[in-house]
Amino acid sequence: QHVPKVLPPPGQVDVLVTTAGGVEEDLIKCLAPTYIGDFQLRGRDLRENGINRIGNLLVPNDNYCKFEDWLMPI
Repeated sequence: QHVPKVLPPPGQVDVLVTTAGGVEEDLIKCLAPTYIGDFQLRGRDLRENGINRIGNLLVPNDNYCKFEDWLMPI
């Protein structure tokens, strides 16, 4: 699985096409820090603290807001 590490500046890309599922999660991981967690962490406990889990990666809710802010102008 390839994860993009750098997003192009606004105005340089008109369309992003992918054949992979979950590409939005790959982009979210590029926009802000993502932390290594554990597959066994309880989703309920994480959600109460504003954290999402993608496999063993922990993603703060704010990362999803940053993704929406980046995506909506497109």
